[in-house]
Amino acid sequence: MTHHSADPSQSPSSASTFICQIDRVVHNTHAIFGYGWALDRAGNIMRGMLQLQFADSSGISTRISMERAREDVATAFPDYPQAAQAGFMFMAGWGKKAPRRAELVFEMFDGCLQRIELSLSTISTTGELACSPEPRYLVDRVLAHLRQGRIGELVRKALNRLPLNAKPAGEIGHDLAAVLHGRQCRLVIDHSMGGGANLFRERMVSDWLASGDAVVLLSFRLAEMVPFIEVSTLQNKIALTLQRLDEVTDILRGTTLTEIFFNCAVSFPCAEEVQQLILSLKHRFSTRLVVAMHEYFLLCPSAFLLDTSDQFCGVPSIDRCHACLPSHLDGFASLAGERSIERWRSMWSEVLMVSDEVLCFSASTQRLLASAYPFAAGRATLRPHRVDHLRPVHLPKREQSLLTVGVIGAISQHKGARVVADLANAIIAAGANIRIVIVGSIDASCPTEVVAQTGPYQRDDLPDLIEKNQIDLALLPSICPETFSFVAHEIVSLGLPLLCLDLGAQADLARSLPSGWVSPRQDGPGLLKELIAFDRHLNPLRLKVLS
Repeated sequence: MTHHSADPSQSPSSASTFICQIDRVVHNTHAIFGYGWALDRAGNIMRGMLQLQFADSSGISTRISMERAREDVATAFPDYPQAAQAGFMFMAGWGKKAPRRAELVFEMFDGCLQRIELSLSTISTTGELACSPEPRYLVDRVLAHLRQGRIGELVRKALNRLPLNAKPAGEIGHDLAAVLHGRQCRLVIDHSMGGGANLFRERMVSDWLASGDAVVLLSFRLAEMVPFIEVSTLQNKIALTLQRLDEVTDILRGTTLTEIFFNCAVSFPCAEEVQQLILSLKHRFSTRLVVAMHEYFLLCPSAFLLDTSDQFCGVPSIDRCHACLPSHLDGFASLAGERSIERWRSMWSEVLMVSDEVLCFSASTQRLLASAYPFAAGRATLRPHRVDHLRPVHLPKREQSLLTVGVIGAISQHKGARVVADLANAIIAAGANIRIVIVGSIDASCPTEVVAQTGPYQRDDLPDLIEKNQIDLALLPSICPETFSFVAHEIVSLGLPLLCLDLGAQADLARSLPSGWVSPRQDGPGLLKELIAFDRHLNPLRLKVLS
């Protein structure tokens, strides 16, 4: 944990007011990950970049994810207007050649640059990790959860942060053999970052365990930068870290591996190693391989199909990919360790060609898959997710002109954080009598005059939160094509009208609804016009919301 102040040699407008703290940095031979917070009293921080330099003078730059919620910083710095959204997160991958230098570069609106060098001295060729401690940050987060009464969320996060068994796989081989002996086994490959993909995986694993199968989950813990496995039966669960992905082969040796289920590999550094493991296990065990299309990772390392301008690319020509991918600034795209779209598609086409089933959860995903891999169109199975319905909300009829728009979920950059912030600013500029309630959180600084946040929530609490905040309609602001969108279907089950952008599965759903609306624009003023038109369509007798 390190505090950094501005370099006094920089311009005085920001040099004396910039403060930065890095809470955690962890890196291995393939990638680096970290987070912290940065503040400037005048709100002068425009953007941040992680810059890597290599021995051959080449370099990699990735965008720092800024404006992340930090209640602890807001408490410590009440006089700084941006303190509540001062958090940042950074990551980058580099394949097989490690950088010799890494630094965070914050660009200020006045042109000043603030640089913070990160130590890479402990990166080795043995796969050992180097990381910084984070005790103060964790204490602050625990206290924040306790103050807000979010005990259940605190318990879940604490369990997720418990250290895994750090022994090499060989040292507990007897335990694993006992757990797996005499059972059919399934291997699941998935990330561990939450969301719909993890929810789907957890349901599948629960069903498989109930049927008597053993399940081996291979995943990657980004905050520790380590791969790990969980071996589960109804009676036992053993978790351990791995030094290498191919250690899974030894763990599975002697089992009856009935299926490899590839759920999602976003966040795994050096994706080629995942691909090679899948092909090796498929050949060795002659087993069934199922590929699920969560996100668009197999189509592009930019798994949300956002280009360098953060616009949906539509799976364009290879020529456009050549111009985009080598200079892409997304950290997750960098982690994949591949900048050639030809090599990427060739690599994953091998997996698709030997798969026994390719699952798509929306027709939109099927179309995009076919754009990248025409041969896979006929292999894809359309299987929408099962959604547990929530009770419909009951809102009183109101005559006043105020319109309350709900935005549900943890709204990150690809989920439309900037769209919401731009809409809020457009509402203020137009004098519109509209407020926005984020049922969850948002990674953007939004004007508090029109935007309120509830903080993280439990799914079953959604109907009560909607009613408490008197939300009239829901906006799903994702700037990427969702492969399904659990949130969109939850909105429908609540009985709320749904407005979304013209992208992916969410737009297909909204078009099918009498109370759905698809906006062709995502800029603030344009989206505001669509929002007002939608409200008038739903409530033709409502008073005008613009002054």
